[in-house]
Amino acid sequence: MRAAVLWGPGKNFEVQEIQIASPAAGEVSVDLHSCGVCASDLSLTTAFGQPTPVVLGHEGAGIVAEVGVGVDSVKVGDHVVLVWVPPCGTCVPCRRGDDYLCANRRSSADARAGKAARPSPLSVDGTSIHQGMATSTFAQRTVVPGNAVVKIDADVPFPVAAMMGCAVPTGVGAALRSARVQPGDNVAVIGCGAVGLNAVMGAVVAGAARVIAIDPMESRRALALTVGASESAAPEDLDDLHDLDVVIDAVGAPATVASAWKAVRRGGTVTVVGAGRPNQVVEINAYELFHDDKKITGSFHGGISMHRDLPMLVGLWRNGRLPIEKLIDSTADLTKINEAIEAQQSGEALRVVLTPQP
Repeated sequence: MRAAVLWGPGKNFEVQEIQIASPAAGEVSVDLHSCGVCASDLSLTTAFGQPTPVVLGHEGAGIVAEVGVGVDSVKVGDHVVLVWVPPCGTCVPCRRGDDYLCANRRSSADARAGKAARPSPLSVDGTSIHQGMATSTFAQRTVVPGNAVVKIDADVPFPVAAMMGCAVPTGVGAALRSARVQPGDNVAVIGCGAVGLNAVMGAVVAGAARVIAIDPMESRRALALTVGASESAAPEDLDDLHDLDVVIDAVGAPATVASAWKAVRRGGTVTVVGAGRPNQVVEINAYELFHDDKKITGSFHGGISMHRDLPMLVGLWRNGRLPIEKLIDSTADLTKINEAIEAQQSGEALRVVLTPQP
């Protein structure tokens, strides 16, 4: 099968033939029809220590091609979305309903961290290829545990379904679940990439009275207005914003977190959904924290349980409340992955969805 292999940090992807194992007991094989390129995919090897060679990608959708012994949650022919935080169902976070924080989540970085790693099903001429995020959606096919897929209605277009694998739940969930935006709230979203724009849409769904989209790119600010933002602003205008109920930071840099903190009212909430770097530190004034009763919260995967919440997201899309298609610039063959990445990084495109199948 074809896959986009990254042979070293900072290198271009090489689309080539690789080998993939059949699903073992408890696993499923999925033919991937669409996959999105998320910004976090590109920083895994440079900022987060993902070993190479690796097939990356965690935002994908396709059709179940084969099921291993003991899998009864899906069957061959089912349309599914890949779940990059597959819940074990037995750990403390899973038992309390926070399965997006599953303590037994497996990843291809487990070996580096000294954990027992699930063997990768991918190889090239006998050389093992790491399975990025334990999903590896930059390929024609992937093999994952049975709990790492969730069924989706067959009428949902594959590009839309792929976006529901990460950008949609992470952004929409940041507003609905993590920040808990309330009807009538005044909300700002810092960073209008795919996650930030989904946070804008989530705030609109929650009934926010005012949604301010903040981004340095004029084109992305304009796009935010088409998906429900009431107004937009450049980052330099952040200092003029005060007394907001909620600020969602989809960048996650110390400077943007600090700006968000200044912009919320007493008793307001800052929710950080952007992926900060391991060596970055955010300083909060201790007196302000107590005196102003402000709240700051992280948002991992938007606080969304894919097995529980995917039908909600599909319903919102189906009724026109999540216009996900507006966030997709185009589709392209997997062989165009490097061009797609360049377009997204330059700001020429927001999201190019790749189509691995011939």
